[in-house]
Amino acid sequence: MTRPHTLRAALVAASVVLLLSSCTAIAAGAEAEPTTVASASSSSTPAPAEPVTAVVPVDAAPFATQELGDGVVFTSPSGDLRCGIVTSDVEYLWGCRIEEKEWEFPSDDPADYCYDAQVPCGWGIEATGDGETHPRKRGDVAFESEYRVDTPVLEHGTSIEYGGITCVSEPEGMTCENSASGHGFTISASRNDLW
Repeated sequence: MTRPHTLRAALVAASVVLLLSSCTAIAAGAEAEPTTVASASSSSTPAPAEPVTAVVPVDAAPFATQELGDGVVFTSPSGDLRCGIVTSDVEYLWGCRIEEKEWEFPSDDPADYCYDAQVPCGWGIEATGDGETHPRKRGDVAFESEYRVDTPVLEHGTSIEYGGITCVSEPEGMTCENSASGHGFTISASRNDLW
């Protein structure tokens, strides 16, 4: 008779041991978790870094022009974009002329900027002062490659600022923006964005 009673006592004892073992393991796991996390964060293997593209501002002096009024002129590394930020009669004229492109500005509708243009239109983007950017509709000397064969290059990853307008040269194209108005553009052979 004592045998079933002994078996029952042994089963109860085993259950208690298992229960206590589980609680101890859970408690140990809970304590070990911060240690594991701390260990992982202090690991000697660094986390992969996201690529950072830093834009380096350049001194505007080497890009200065006086033959066109005060301002700066520059070209893209490919030579396809000729850009400038120059004074006009009252405000800055700023923008880029492009030599070859895969896009066209619309010109079929009377509401299109280049509609019925009597001079070349759409071979670049420009703005006057704080005004909105729009397709180029004239041949300002500042942006014409044939007039300035010695125009300095604004290398990729650099920016130039003059008169509150900043232009950034990147492999994807040239981006210029007026800090006062927020108007700007990005231009390359494959795209044009105006805002």
